[in-house]
Amino acid sequence: MFKRSFVSIYFLSNKLLILQLSSSKKKVIRESTVDLPEGIIEGARIIDSAALSRILENVWAKLHIKERAIGIILPEASTFTKFFKLPKLAISELAEAVNWQAQEFLPSSQAETITDWKIIDKTPEGYEILIVAVSKEVLSQYVSACEEAGLFPLVVETPSTCLVRLSKKDSSGSLIIYKNFGEALLVVAQGERIVGTSVIKGADPKQIIKTSSQMLTHFKEVQIKTLSLGGTQITEELVARLTDQLKLQFLLIQPEVSGIEKAKLQEYLIPLSMQLSEPAEPSDPNSLNLLPFSLVEKYKKERLRLQVWGLTLTITLFTWISFLITLGAYLFMVQNINSLKLVSKVNAETTKKREEAVSNIKTINKISEKILAIKKISVLPQKILNTIDMSKPQGIAISGYNLDLDRGEVSLTGISVDRASLINFKQKLETNTDYTSVTIPISSFEKEINLEFTLSFLYKPLVPPEPTKKKGK
Repeated sequence: MFKRSFVSIYFLSNKLLILQLSSSKKKVIRESTVDLPEGIIEGARIIDSAALSRILENVWAKLHIKERAIGIILPEASTFTKFFKLPKLAISELAEAVNWQAQEFLPSSQAETITDWKIIDKTPEGYEILIVAVSKEVLSQYVSACEEAGLFPLVVETPSTCLVRLSKKDSSGSLIIYKNFGEALLVVAQGERIVGTSVIKGADPKQIIKTSSQMLTHFKEVQIKTLSLGGTQITEELVARLTDQLKLQFLLIQPEVSGIEKAKLQEYLIPLSMQLSEPAEPSDPNSLNLLPFSLVEKYKKERLRLQVWGLTLTITLFTWISFLITLGAYLFMVQNINSLKLVSKVNAETTKKREEAVSNIKTINKISEKILAIKKISVLPQKILNTIDMSKPQGIAISGYNLDLDRGEVSLTGISVDRASLINFKQKLETNTDYTSVTIPISSFEKEINLEFTLSFLYKPLVPPEPTKKKGK
């Protein structure tokens, strides 16, 4: 669903950071920092959604941004991140176990929050899980403001997950400090594990050093060995005081991208990090995406509607073009016949031309009859898609269609929650008398749940008849 380019937007209380990379992910093609007036975002919550939507519309118009798909990065203070371990369970039971575990430490009930989780590591003892959560109300404010501006969110992330993506990945622990726009974000990480985070307003160096020391003591089991720093407000004095107090190896977060000055790059580390990943659906256990699942379904249906509309428009266009060409040729031939009739009274040569014209008309009529016959047996794609959708049981999500209307061949790709649902889907399709040769490759049944399947069948009304074999003399 999400294999496409998009623009990253990092929301702060007083600024918007906007960035987009090229398709190769190696060059910045667009970046902008927009100051927000007071009273629009306060305490990580949107106060004036209408004003924020107008600002986004103006930014897109001013920067001439054609891309409408976006990724949202929420303020860290509005989110909650937790790392924990679970015993070895069946994959089908893992989601329920994560939900039960989350109830113990989420700041509010699950009914009031949006959560997503990913498997960080698999061990002989079980799974290591990273979960992120945000208030439904807060997330709805940001998503709604973007939608009102005509933008389409594909992914929602947190600043801490973006910073961890840019940090050095090894088995030892790391303390990441990002200081920008008068605010400091501290993250204790180990590989992809986010063990703890802290946000310091004002970003006083003494407070940063104090909080860093406290986090090193609290998370001493992580064995933190490196200090990763980033942001425009990381000064040489702060680096010296941190390395002296914390006794850690210092590393500057410096992604290798072109199209932007190195000094300015520090300002956009977080939205740049989001660009380095391919957005995945919230249901993917190997990624984090706080996008509400209802929006995922909405975008799928909208995309399918546009595909069907485009296919229908193309077929209609070709049909009318063929009809108009035939009509034009017919009128042209009729005009020639009338002229030949007048000339035929003068000499016999015109008689031959008239006969040729009549012969041409007969050919045109045969072509017209064939076109009309083709038009009668034409089937609109939505008729096939509608019957497929009516046959689809619960647990089946279709992600792609391929229709060959010349041969009557239809193939589908999608995801089934389990084998039973996939078999049920196949049986329902087989009950339709217009469908034949419904097949599913055996490889689609390799998994027990979340089966990525391919299904194909023939739509009999469009299948060309087999050529008649001539009998030998």
